[in-house]
Amino acid sequence: GDYKMNKLEEIKNMFAEKVKVDNIDPNMELKALGLDSLDLVELIMDIEEKYGVEFSNEELMSFKTVEDVLKSIEKKL
Repeated sequence: GDYKMNKLEEIKNMFAEKVKVDNIDPNMELKALGLDSLDLVELIMDIEEKYGVEFSNEELMSFKTVEDVLKSIEKKL
C-alpha cells in the first residue's frame, strides 16, 4: 500500500543524498553510484535503525543495485 511506497521513496532519497544525486535510477549498480561497501553498510545501518529491519551479511553481499536493496526492504516492512 501507500505506507510501503512512501517508505521505499524515502529510502531511495536516502541513497540519493548519500551519493549526492537528485534522482536515482533503482537499476543502477551501487558501485556505479560510487557507493563502496563501507558507504553501503552505513546506509543500511541507518535504514535498519529507522525502519526496525535487519539485514544479514549475506544479504548485504548480494546487493548489486538500489533495486535489490529496495526489494529486500519491501519484504521486511
